[in-house]
Amino acid sequence: MSNFLEAMQADDIDAVLAVIESQDDDDAEQAEPGYRAIGGCLDQFVMRENGEIIGVTGYLTPPACDQTYWLSWTYVDADYANQGHGRKMLTALIDHLKEKDARMLFVNVSDYVDDDPEEGDDGAIYAAALHLYQSLGFKIEITHPDYYDKGESQIVLGLRLSETPAMIANSDIPQENVAVNFKAVYEIADTDDAYSFAWGDEGEQIFSIEDVRIGLDDVRDKEGRAVFLSFPSNYAGVDQVLIAAGFKKSGVLHNYYDDGIHDQHFTHTL
Repeated sequence: MSNFLEAMQADDIDAVLAVIESQDDDDAEQAEPGYRAIGGCLDQFVMRENGEIIGVTGYLTPPACDQTYWLSWTYVDADYANQGHGRKMLTALIDHLKEKDARMLFVNVSDYVDDDPEEGDDGAIYAAALHLYQSLGFKIEITHPDYYDKGESQIVLGLRLSETPAMIANSDIPQENVAVNFKAVYEIADTDDAYSFAWGDEGEQIFSIEDVRIGLDDVRDKEGRAVFLSFPSNYAGVDQVLIAAGFKKSGVLHNYYDDGIHDQHFTHTL
């Protein structure tokens, strides 16, 4: 780890939450349970100035992926914003991941616009973060309209951290017959009435159109407004069943699970 970052400790949690709260009260509230959980500081880092924590960043490791990571809570204290600390912090984290032979790093942001002039609102409050990510080489891969709420989209960006092997990148990945089954319907965290289906691959056969419709009816009963799903691109038959049930393809996170195996996204608006 560079001189700019040090591993986050449990004793740092209160100071880290204060950093996040200085920029976004809601994010501080959402971040706290994860930090306080056992292992919640794993792969999280802080930046200090004169001994005081002024920034936090880190990464999360998704399951079933090869050297793929998600950027976790990344904030600079409001008193130190717009001074280059965010860029310095993220550059150090990216260098750290490259040293770990990471392939891909993903991050998502909202396009929320706080536009009440009487309240002194700040406009597109994540625009600066989006600009920073793009200036560091992140590319927009998916935009999910109305994801967090009506009128508030989710933008997912990806950054390649290692060279793409030409042989794998240019080859066709064989499809696998995986017996995918649905387990539960749940509201997606940080959203207003957007849902997804928990699924596993230990069933006897792939889910049917009727299975999908049962899940959609459950979401309707819960007064949900949309369903977002994603599956590995090499799972045979998944896209055909979902499209037949009324889903639309909404984009792809390239090389997500491994080189040539993407995370294919689907959306159904209710």
